[in-house]
Amino acid sequence: MSEKFSYEKVKNDIWEVIKDKTDFIYEPSSECDVCIAHSDWEYEPEAFGDEPPTCNVHYEQDACRYFYPDSEYGVSDYSTPACVVGNWFVFEKFSPEDLNVSTWEELEGQGVRKIIEYSNLEVDDEAVEFLNLLQTNQDTGVSWGNAYEMAVAKTEGNDE
Repeated sequence: MSEKFSYEKVKNDIWEVIKDKTDFIYEPSSECDVCIAHSDWEYEPEAFGDEPPTCNVHYEQDACRYFYPDSEYGVSDYSTPACVVGNWFVFEKFSPEDLNVSTWEELEGQGVRKIIEYSNLEVDDEAVEFLNLLQTNQDTGVSWGNAYEMAVAKTEGNDE
């Protein structure tokens, strides 16, 4: 992919991703019933019987997944809320090769900054900072709309 991703392009494209989902709030794994049940099972499996299902939103009951795994829930699609940056990856139609990985699974658990640093993409530093702030805000339970506004304000120096 030879396109350069400026802050303005990334900011505008992220808005296209979230504009109809500004009230979506990512639920941290510490509040996810599926993750809690699985963590309890891992802690004391003999007391809980068969392994419960794993979560399709959280990677290893911790980080937000960039993509839903292919499963009974379907394939990743930016119309389905999960990770805001993962939705942007899908919106931009990035391939695993664009992000310098063999499979999407290799991205899970990594920070946005690291993914972009090791990718084959040209992304402005300001755009990387914006994506990192957006992801951090999302991960703390801020709605996508508010996370976007906060990331824009901080990136543009208007966060006072």
